[in-house]
Amino acid sequence: MPELLTEIETTDPLRREIIDRFKYASSHYSPWTTEAKEDYAFALGDQWTEEEREELKKQARPCLVFNRIRPLINLVSGYQRENASRIKVNPEGGEDRIFSEVMDRAIKFIDKTSHLNFKMGYWFDDGLYCGKGWLEAILTYDKDPIRGEIKFKQRSPYQILPDPDFLEYDLNEGARYCFKVVKLSKAELLELYPKKKKIIENLIKDADDPTETVPGSVLQEGSDDDYGNRPNITTVVKKTDEDEESDLEEDEKFTVKEYWRPKLVEKHFVIDVVSGEPKKFDTHEEAEAFLTNQGFGKIIMRKVPQMHVTAYCAGWILQEDELSPFEPYYSGYPFFRFLADWAPNAESETLRVQGVSRSLKDPQREKNKAKSQNLHILNTQANSGWIGDGDALTPTGWTDLEKMGSKPGITVKKKKGSELREILPKGPNAGHIQREEKADEEFKQIAGINPDLMGFQEGTASGRAISMRIKQAILSLVRLFFNYRYSKEIIGNFLLEMVPMLFDSKKLMKVLGPDYMRKALDPEKYPEGLQEGHVDAFLQMVEDNKYDVYVSEADQNATIRFEIFQELTELLKAGAPIPIDLLIDYLDIPNSEEVKQKIKEQQQMQMAAAQQAAKGPGSPGMPQ
Repeated sequence: MPELLTEIETTDPLRREIIDRFKYASSHYSPWTTEAKEDYAFALGDQWTEEEREELKKQARPCLVFNRIRPLINLVSGYQRENASRIKVNPEGGEDRIFSEVMDRAIKFIDKTSHLNFKMGYWFDDGLYCGKGWLEAILTYDKDPIRGEIKFKQRSPYQILPDPDFLEYDLNEGARYCFKVVKLSKAELLELYPKKKKIIENLIKDADDPTETVPGSVLQEGSDDDYGNRPNITTVVKKTDEDEESDLEEDEKFTVKEYWRPKLVEKHFVIDVVSGEPKKFDTHEEAEAFLTNQGFGKIIMRKVPQMHVTAYCAGWILQEDELSPFEPYYSGYPFFRFLADWAPNAESETLRVQGVSRSLKDPQREKNKAKSQNLHILNTQANSGWIGDGDALTPTGWTDLEKMGSKPGITVKKKKGSELREILPKGPNAGHIQREEKADEEFKQIAGINPDLMGFQEGTASGRAISMRIKQAILSLVRLFFNYRYSKEIIGNFLLEMVPMLFDSKKLMKVLGPDYMRKALDPEKYPEGLQEGHVDAFLQMVEDNKYDVYVSEADQNATIRFEIFQELTELLKAGAPIPIDLLIDYLDIPNSEEVKQKIKEQQQMQMAAAQQAAKGPGSPGMPQ
């Protein structure tokens, strides 16, 4: 179908850019991917190669796995989940309190509906297993067909390929491009790219050369196609449908390479004399119209980044350089990575990004081999073999001895004058036993992980003692959790920028709830409470990027909060005037606000009763 191939001519420069950059990226990350897949397999218990298994099988030796890596990772993973805290918006100053509370409740709602906290747990696990975890933000319109909802997809550690020359942690700090690679069926492709129906329905091969992917078209023999990267369109000839054979199955997948990149585009700005803030316009005509209506001012042109995405599959551009679905609210990459052990100045990606598994593979190999060797020695002791003269037994006797020689109480009759005796086995090698025991200690020494992480100690220990013990136990993991915290902040800033896209004032007011709307502001100054106009203004502040708040993890984690609770309890026992409200805040119970309200009501009732009692029995409301 030559008419299909003519579409390549208009997109060929972009196509060439995608092919060259993807080859560069995949080549750069390939060694890391090989190592990371082995790291992941080791952590999950796949710790022998097929060659090793076959060789041991030939030698009738056991192939044991005593996985010591997984429990250590589970310990750190459990600590993260036990002490998980949500993303929170905090005010920089007292005047930003209401704005930050409104945005915080909006992000908390997104966190809940997208199950973000749950997915971040497995995002964290990927980092522990192989060093790198990926989450992708997507927009869905199932429940809200107008504004949509944010969801997060778990992506494979090997599925996202950012610019190899980019060495910062946050992709939005200068990465020139980023690839996402997925495998999709024809039905999935048609759903995503309905305008390319003709091309998709005719795909027959998952290759970068379009002349191989569409029936009826082929390059002439001897034409230079640069390994399928730049086919010579002028040498395309027609083939009949009968000449093309296809064994395509319904579930066959085709590789889609999404090519994400920011591009600088020209925008026009005019200062709004009412708000003093710059207004952004896509065209000069729009800016002039606003300027005319305002009466005076000046148009300023600036180049700002916009995120674009191209979809490339089987040699064809299915989506050409379109705007990101998150524009114009968010112009960054929708991919968020967690790097566990990150050394940005290392010479290779293999050294630069590592997980907990990497340094534990050699001790694990030693453990497995020592265990397998010891079991082999025990097996040979039970059936160490026999040695004797060839005529000591009849052929049938030798066969029976081979089958029954290791069973207790066996009776053997040999020829008189011949020799027949059991081979005495060697005892277990003391060196093997010592090395196996030493391997157990090496796991803790290399990983720096031990059960003290959880802080479970005697109940009489003070909060300060528990705190010191935990800090000492997790000192080797500080960098890992430091990176994780930063990754969460990057996601939090993305969510904050997306609030104006996901909410209008009415939807956000429903999330805030009437009780908060009524009590948020000072009732003396604002007796009607927080109004729709305030919420509209807050959304506009985010859209204009004119706010003074920061995103972080919410408060301390559960373990640290419990330590503070214990310290406050000790102060209370010593007679310090500690408010009960403060203790409840650090107790971390789900209905803390309700409990505090009940306590407050009980205290007010007790105070009222005490006041009435002080007035005497003749006072109003007291029994005569």
